[in-house]
Amino acid sequence: MNSPIFFNGDSCKACGLCAEVCPNKILIKNESDQMSYRNDRIDLCFQCGQCMAICPTKSITITGLSYNNNFFELPVHPNYENEFYNLIYTRRAIRNFKNKPVAKDVLEKIVDAISFSPPGFPPIKTEITVINNPETIKKALPYMIEFYDSLVDKLKNPIISYFIKKEVGIQKFKTMENHLVPLLKSRLPELKKGTEDTLTRYAPAMILFHSDRNGEDITEDLYIAATYGMLAAHSMGLGGSIMSIIPPAIDKSKDLRKLFKIPESNQVLTSIIIGYPKYKYQRGIKRNLKSVNWL
Repeated sequence: MNSPIFFNGDSCKACGLCAEVCPNKILIKNESDQMSYRNDRIDLCFQCGQCMAICPTKSITITGLSYNNNFFELPVHPNYENEFYNLIYTRRAIRNFKNKPVAKDVLEKIVDAISFSPPGFPPIKTEITVINNPETIKKALPYMIEFYDSLVDKLKNPIISYFIKKEVGIQKFKTMENHLVPLLKSRLPELKKGTEDTLTRYAPAMILFHSDRNGEDITEDLYIAATYGMLAAHSMGLGGSIMSIIPPAIDKSKDLRKLFKIPESNQVLTSIIIGYPKYKYQRGIKRNLKSVNWL
């Protein structure tokens, strides 16, 4: 079997850092005190790149990765504590936007930031669709309203409600029951009249996060990716909000799938709306966790 791991014996100092950081403990020092790998674990290498990222002499190479294409040098003594806290202190969920388009190059920077979000297991399976046309988003709204109007009616039927609960699971169903349905009942009349938009919030841009519905579960990956996108947008003077109300409508509507060019094999799991904030907040909001236990 050809090994996916190669060592440059001339430059390798056998410092062992690669073995220390390998998440599956594939790498070892052999009897000759040279870096090698365990044959019984070689199949567990999933090209995470940790070993190549830490090697001081660039002496280890993983098939499919290269120092020129997949890595870049890091600052020697980075300290981002103040910048990080300023970023998260000042971020707010934004649902009121200026009537101002978002330039493509700005969205490209957000997409680039999203690409740095960590996956559970490589290779990256996250797919995104960027909608940078407010007219396209407006076209989607009637289909979303139709879907949620129908859902509210279905949930009135105990039999249909039972099967919806089985499909989405008890936690999501409780969220629907306690939050989504009351919201929709109060907002649907205005949504239907076109006097308000509680779903896409008149956003000028939107990013959909989706993946193969029959593939591995990467729900956490997609929410982490969306969080990276939100923080990147905030760092560039934009605002937005993670909108979990949008994906179910897209998933169940052929018209919306066609409009947003989502493959039938994919499931949209979350989305973010993006734009320039219409208003400036004067203060942050401090929230407390439900509990913090120290052991």
